[in-house]
Amino acid sequence: MAKIICLLFFHFPIFLWSNILNTDSIFSFIPNNFTGQIAIKHNSDFIFKENFGAKERVFGTLINDSTVFNIGQISQTIIYYIYENLFNNSQIQPTDKVNKYIKNFPYENTEIEHLLNHQSGLTHLYVKLYHRKVYNNWNLKLSQRGIRFDNEDILDILIKEKPGLIFSPGDSTDYSDINYLILTSLIEKITHISFPEYVKGILKEKLIFKPVLSASSDTIFNKAYGYRLFEDSTFQLCENLKTRGLPFDDGTYGNQHIYLSASNLANWGQFIFKKIDLTVLKKNLNKEIMGGLKYDKNLNIISKNGAFGGTSSKLIFIPEKEIVLTVNSNVLNAFDLDKALIPLLRYLQKTN
Repeated sequence: MAKIICLLFFHFPIFLWSNILNTDSIFSFIPNNFTGQIAIKHNSDFIFKENFGAKERVFGTLINDSTVFNIGQISQTIIYYIYENLFNNSQIQPTDKVNKYIKNFPYENTEIEHLLNHQSGLTHLYVKLYHRKVYNNWNLKLSQRGIRFDNEDILDILIKEKPGLIFSPGDSTDYSDINYLILTSLIEKITHISFPEYVKGILKEKLIFKPVLSASSDTIFNKAYGYRLFEDSTFQLCENLKTRGLPFDDGTYGNQHIYLSASNLANWGQFIFKKIDLTVLKKNLNKEIMGGLKYDKNLNIISKNGAFGGTSSKLIFIPEKEIVLTVNSNVLNAFDLDKALIPLLRYLQKTN
């Protein structure tokens, strides 16, 4: 018996270690050609926080902890949270009509909650709307057609052209980028504060960090630039809508142009994930909350993806471990990042 106890004593740390997160194991699950940032946070501690590769390919300047990435559609979670605050402070009501604040808004039955829940019936792609209604307007000079467009330009198109709705507001649910562009403009109308300043104030108050917001220019200090990598090791810079081969730039808020490092994205994720009722999401697998967070039954995670101008971001929550995983990447075509992350997710779910 004494020998058995002795063996258990000396071997127990090995059994225990196999179930404990360690940095070397995490590194082994990251693809060799990954370029970007990965942060893993549990409670108040970062389990893992690393940078990989260059933030741009021309000079090869390396990504560091403060390098920021365009988080794309993940910005919608921030906008949703702002509206929760406005509702809770009784500044506005979910059932308020949009045209109460935007006087010429042409869809008189559209309410704020319709936009938040993608029940407005508006068409999906605002970029296509701009392309058809402005860029292809041959009565305008080429120099005018190529000007960077913003939220007001999209609102002007809706007001002047009044594109037909896919369904009456509230009758159905169908994702549209335009919903969150309108919501962003509404924030400015309601608060009388510019969207960038309002967001910076909200996040600094709650999380003690300021995001970088810039829709008027893509030149941002310590920003990661996206690029497409080819088999012969050559690359092509992907910036703004040039990624899609379009000759004009997108300067809107609501769907992009909020920039965060992976660590600050993890801080934001940890903050909003505390507000989630997991039971509700598990019972309604198609349900999206907080600006697009959704439960994946197969992976047992809650997540939201964002992408813009060749960069992509992932915000992931592992419920049973209360772990937040964030990934920022600036390489297109290198590999399927969603599939590449599965082994890492499984590892995080099995360890303590």
